[in-house]
Amino acid sequence: MRERSEERFGLAAVTLAAVGSKCAANLFWPLAQSTLDLKVTAAGLAVVNSLGNLGGFVSPTLFGYLEETTGSTNGGLYALSAASLLATAVYFIRRAGSGRGGAEAAAPAPVRTASG
Repeated sequence: MRERSEERFGLAAVTLAAVGSKCAANLFWPLAQSTLDLKVTAAGLAVVNSLGNLGGFVSPTLFGYLEETTGSTNGGLYALSAASLLATAVYFIRRAGSGRGGAEAAAPAPVRTASG
């Protein structure tokens, strides 16, 4: 019976993580567009997209390496969790350093044109 409850908890945790990941993805692209200058927005988004695609290769490779090295999936899961926490910390540190916080951060960015 105990094993059954652990399986249910694991399923609930993975489901919650997937929901959180998909919700965060919807907020990501507007965030990147609002922080980049208009002149470099396309190039900046291309770099972000390229790094995301590279992560699609590096993440499973690193996970498999850590699984083979340690003999357990825990090392890979800890590494992926640490990378997510690091990205979150960098975002919040950068946001605090830019002076944008509170209600101002939630406000839409002003429309910028190529001429000014």
